[in-house]
Amino acid sequence: MATVAELKAVLKDTLEKRGALGEIKAWIRAEVFKALHDESEPRPQLSHENFLINELFREYLEFNNYKYTASVLTAALRIQGESLFQNLASLKCPWTDSFLPES
Repeated sequence: MATVAELKAVLKDTLEKRGALGEIKAWIRAEVFKALHDESEPRPQLSHENFLINELFREYLEFNNYKYTASVLTAALRIQGESLFQNLASLKCPWTDSFLPES
């Protein structure tokens, strides 16, 4: 009969192989952050530059399938909705035309 330690090791290995362990850890981190963070405390106004930087970080994480890290970042920044860059073609910035594909 297997010991408790052996069962824990097999369970941990199985969860790691399925990718569930990372998801669970990220979810716990996000929930702990939410529980510790005072939502009633007003946050300083975010500059346009910092907003763009935050969105770039978020897009990088999502593009590279760092879903769990992105979920923690999203919780920390209180971001809701789609990334600013989900529909890059809708952005009307002079510099976007230089790297967007031709329609």
